[in-house]
Amino acid sequence: MNMKRTITHIFAAAAVVLSFASCWNEEIDDIAKGKDLKLRHEISDLKAVPGDTEVQLSWTMEEGWNPTQYVITYTNPDQSAGRIETKDLSCLVTDLTNGHNYTFNVQAQYDDVLSGIQSVNAKPVTSRIAVKDLAALGMDQAVALSWTKPSTSVQSYKLTYYMEDTPSDVKTVTIDKDAESYLLEGLQNDKNYIFFLVGVYAKGESDQASAKAMPMSAVAFFTDRDNAIVNQPVRFTFNTEAYPTAQKVFWEFPGGIQKEGTEVEYGFGSEGEQPVVLHAFIGGVEKTWKLSIAVRQWGLHVNEFPQNGTNYSGFKGSCPVFSPDGKTVYNITFNKKTTLLAYDTATGERKWTFENPDGLNQGSYNMLTVNPVTGDIYYGTQTAGSFVAVTADGQLKWAYKGLGSMQSAAPAVNKAGTLVFAVDATGKAVALDAATGAEKWTLALGAKGGGILVNGNEVLIGVQNKTLTFVNAQSGEIIAQLTGGANITDISGFGISKDLKTAYFGNTGGGVSAVDLVDHTLLVDNKPVGTNNMYEPVVGPDGKVFYGSKDGFMYLLTPGLELISAIDSGNGNNAFNYSHPVVDTDGNFYITAGGQKNQNFIIGPDGSIKDKWQYEEGDKQMGGNNYLDGVFYSAFIGASGANGYFIGKYVGGTRYNGHGFDICGSCCIK
Repeated sequence: MNMKRTITHIFAAAAVVLSFASCWNEEIDDIAKGKDLKLRHEISDLKAVPGDTEVQLSWTMEEGWNPTQYVITYTNPDQSAGRIETKDLSCLVTDLTNGHNYTFNVQAQYDDVLSGIQSVNAKPVTSRIAVKDLAALGMDQAVALSWTKPSTSVQSYKLTYYMEDTPSDVKTVTIDKDAESYLLEGLQNDKNYIFFLVGVYAKGESDQASAKAMPMSAVAFFTDRDNAIVNQPVRFTFNTEAYPTAQKVFWEFPGGIQKEGTEVEYGFGSEGEQPVVLHAFIGGVEKTWKLSIAVRQWGLHVNEFPQNGTNYSGFKGSCPVFSPDGKTVYNITFNKKTTLLAYDTATGERKWTFENPDGLNQGSYNMLTVNPVTGDIYYGTQTAGSFVAVTADGQLKWAYKGLGSMQSAAPAVNKAGTLVFAVDATGKAVALDAATGAEKWTLALGAKGGGILVNGNEVLIGVQNKTLTFVNAQSGEIIAQLTGGANITDISGFGISKDLKTAYFGNTGGGVSAVDLVDHTLLVDNKPVGTNNMYEPVVGPDGKVFYGSKDGFMYLLTPGLELISAIDSGNGNNAFNYSHPVVDTDGNFYITAGGQKNQNFIIGPDGSIKDKWQYEEGDKQMGGNNYLDGVFYSAFIGASGANGYFIGKYVGGTRYNGHGFDICGSCCIK
């Protein structure tokens, strides 16, 4: 017998005996003190299947060994010890806490001697699914509640509610299992009511869903949002049509802050439910209405992404993009498991997840493009034949098999939303029917794509053999082909001038270039600026061009690409790999550096650093940013043992431009 393994098991058994000494009899305690401790054969094939507040354990014992019983030990969330004895080769452990990660230790006991330990982890999960979408609508002396049935196994619903002014007067209603709406009548107008709805299951109640509503004979106020981010302005409007004689209208915010007027804006400095009181004098009598706004710290702050064949997932070579209506932000993970993620920009909650079909799942390294007409999403992975279209509700629409690895430029879509353009890592360029994925034309351009731009009926494709090719969007006929002095940087793209006549791009090695979209000529060819790769630029409202570079600097240039300012990020080499900055209507540029500092910068139109911050996660970025409704989105790679983060922070301002020209990242200018 292996002596090292024997000693290890003796110490392991002794440690477990000591840890649970308070639960064991005196005879086993004596063994733990070193009396006649002998190793006996351990169990094998230990498995754990989690359930609702329970875990089913099973194991095997080699033939010829006959333990007296088996001892199972574990630790509860409150640190109390759990211990079960059984003579069977399985055990259902009950009365557990859902969501707690348990470690179950199983030992064979031979009379008064224990074997070594075999362990397994399991996390019980609830099957009592809660209502996720409870909504409450105030009416005249009534509130209409609605929701979606969360599970076929729900047996009924329990509704409790109370008026905000009398929280001790709680009323309860039982609702049929098939109901998805309920009308509460006989309520008092102009008073807030709080509602809690739980699903009742065979094993008990689900977590509760909550909602608030105010019955009103006429709507007294409107808000442009009921869920905001810290410091994000909320617009409050008094209904002057319903109350035309109202006077002295004012709004009271936390801390005694008051704002007068029938329409005001206010940004809350703290997260949580923030109370607001509306005051108005009607017929000489003051009336008040209480309302609240749910305020969260982040526009988005998530790191739960599916994994496959690795112990982490995150974002690399990608860039967040938005649905045409701006209500959804998308991104795609890169590491082994290609997962398309969709998040609600109003609440920060995940809407859906799309995981590529088997065989098409080898890391993305390709930016998303959203159809500005249909809302479909396009991308490919590093697996040949993996270019897909996904619908706006997260369903596979079609898969095109004719491309190789899409570790290449972002796809593009024409303005009508009828054609999708892509180029793979070998330089094969295609136009596809957006509705079916059918091939319209192909071209062999000879090298990996750096950027695609749709300009009316022309498509500009830059690839890494120093060529720029202008193609007829409908026929695939080459209109013009230019050869420059350096390669466009891979997985990058074009920045566009305000008059839509000039496209700017970055080159490997630190040069910058500009091409005339009308005359098909190079205006600037590989002008030296940085010392390493220059990535996709963005052009501000005053025509200034802004680049992030792999050399760790940010560069602000004139429309003619003369240097205005070289801004050192302090993050060193590799800081802005695959970066895609954005710019607001005031000419401020936004970008995130890589390295472990993940520093975020706001650069003023004069090249000065206006603001700089770092997220606590300490993760690095090798991808792009985007920006909408004052929220700045960044996505991070992650590292061994920990996923990256996808973060949205409210910074204010109004988006002017960013990756792909529009919020969809369509790479189409007209």
